[in-house]
Amino acid sequence: SAMGALCCCCSSAGEGDEGQAKNAPLSRVGLGKHSGNVQGKTGDGSGGIVLTGDGIALADTAIEQDAAYWEVRVVEPGANLRVGVALDTSGQLLDADLGAAEGAWSIGGGEGGAPFAKDDVVGVAFGQGDVPNLRFFLNGKPLDEATVLRVRGDAYPAVSVRG
Repeated sequence: SAMGALCCCCSSAGEGDEGQAKNAPLSRVGLGKHSGNVQGKTGDGSGGIVLTGDGIALADTAIEQDAAYWEVRVVEPGANLRVGVALDTSGQLLDADLGAAEGAWSIGGGEGGAPFAKDDVVGVAFGQGDVPNLRFFLNGKPLDEATVLRVRGDAYPAVSVRG
């Protein structure tokens, strides 16, 4: 079964006196809207949320910062684990995979994507004013082929799992 630990650390960037970006304190993101078939569990010592089941889970808050970065650590790999962002989604759409959902941008296994391995760390960088404004990283290395130039609307950190 696929599991992902949403060890989410979001930082916002602002301008300092010398034009240097400064990070705000890291904030924790909770589990927001999710498929009825997805379970979220905390308290495993990771500081994150361990997701299991089938479907999409969104974070409990939209990305409102100018720039945000978060990571998902793969606890147990599955062929259809996907990580990315999604516009507000509800109802039966939450039972889909991020790769098939309209208004979602993601990377991961399934549909020709290579599956993640145990302990892989997937990083997601989202910048409201940047072009491209969505970038993905795998174990610290940029995945340039997965870059998205423009995501419009209120985007949420999102993960989809298949058990």
